[in-house]
Amino acid sequence: MLRFRAMSRVFIAVLAASLLATACTGKGGKAAEAAGLYSQGKYAEALPILKALHDGGRRDGSSIYQLGYCRFEIDHDPEARRVTWAEAEPLLAKEIKEPGGATLERLYYLTSINASEQDIVTVQSYARQAIDVGEKSGDSNALTGEDWFRLGRMHDFLGEGSDAEAAYRRSVSVFERIPAKNLTYRALARVRVAEQMLRDQRFDEAALAYDEALKALPGTPHVPPYPHALALLGVGRFEDAATRFLQDSDEETMTEAQYGADLARKAVEAAPVEARDADGTLLKDLPREALVERVREAGAMLRKAREKYTLRTGDPLPAEVRDRQRRFVALLIEAMLRDGGIQALALENGVADLVRR
Repeated sequence: MLRFRAMSRVFIAVLAASLLATACTGKGGKAAEAAGLYSQGKYAEALPILKALHDGGRRDGSSIYQLGYCRFEIDHDPEARRVTWAEAEPLLAKEIKEPGGATLERLYYLTSINASEQDIVTVQSYARQAIDVGEKSGDSNALTGEDWFRLGRMHDFLGEGSDAEAAYRRSVSVFERIPAKNLTYRALARVRVAEQMLRDQRFDEAALAYDEALKALPGTPHVPPYPHALALLGVGRFEDAATRFLQDSDEETMTEAQYGADLARKAVEAAPVEARDADGTLLKDLPREALVERVREAGAMLRKAREKYTLRTGDPLPAEVRDRQRRFVALLIEAMLRDGGIQALALENGVADLVRR
């Protein structure tokens, strides 16, 4: 679906931003300072220290990984990140083979690097190893919220949806007791729960999780507007959905977001929007072909009703128009929630102008 293709585009940024600093070789001094700043998400402050350490000859995989991410986050230089991570990868691969070196953090860094290179086989290998380290050895109750978030990502890579959801929920639960130093981690854990809920069409839980993530980190780009708006549309919060759709700037979803915003506004005009069609059938139970046919039918009826009246922007809808718009909107909302977008459906069935006008 479109919304999941869009979310996959930002995976590397979301994954990398969620990483904590791993323990550096040696204790104290500038290395510890850089690790502390990185763990708090203070990348601009960590960057010059990490660069100075690197220029001075420090060669441990974790600090070089962190340097690469900071270069991407602060300098917006993906090539500098790629080059730096290429240096970090063999060091990390060597370090995890040493006694006690296969830590969850190092394995997570390796997963991130290989994900950026789209090496899925290697990613899955490291993901399985990370799960073995994090969940199958030691005391799982000692894991932090950040650890559980990492494990959720690992389960995602392995296609283990229920295990991923459980790990993300565990992450959120731990963060309720022990807040993260970097609020991004807590927000990201809620975003991942929200994505799971949206995928399962559990819109009330998805909307709540997105809301809480945005509350924890107002204005963060890690709470993407488009899927948040879909969840809001699914629970009937149409004004909020229109606002979030209009905040979308992703080139893959911007046009769909414009359709979504217009659809949400029309839902506000025609509220309350019903979950059943005129014959009593639950919209969610309609087969795909039947849903599309009813969209065409409802569009034709709405067009006829609108042609009877001269309406200007802001005019209240006549009862006949409102009733037909209510049905038309309800059917299209169902289609948008199923497909993650309605542009193609609207154009193919000659109703795009009824949405956008």
